[in-house]
Amino acid sequence: MNYEVITLACEQLSYREKLKLAQYLIQTARREEEVEHPVNRLTNVVEHKKSVKQPTKVKTKSITVNHYDYAVERILKLKPTKRSSLLNSINAMFQFQGGISEKEVNEIILRLQKNKKLVLNNNKVSYVK
Repeated sequence: MNYEVITLACEQLSYREKLKLAQYLIQTARREEEVEHPVNRLTNVVEHKKSVKQPTKVKTKSITVNHYDYAVERILKLKPTKRSSLLNSINAMFQFQGGISEKEVNEIILRLQKNKKLVLNNNKVSYVK
């Protein structure tokens, strides 16, 4: 059986049968390619992983201006209304960079209060406009 015979037979199929056949042909061709050329496929995956930009980690040994600025922007957007929500929000901001200590979280909150960005009363947070 050759290509011309197959194309003539395919012309007699309905559009759904043609789509099913096309899907089957793609799947079998991919399987065959994996069997015949496994090395090429693996190196392409490795090259792709190398080209993906990896996020840089931020050191969080002590509170810095960058930590404060990073937190202020997000807190003013999120506007948590309770102290516990505020603590959780700040902790969540740094969880993928290794986290920050409770002391550092409290320092960020104190600086927010000192810079008149927010006010804490009875575990409720209000924001200064």
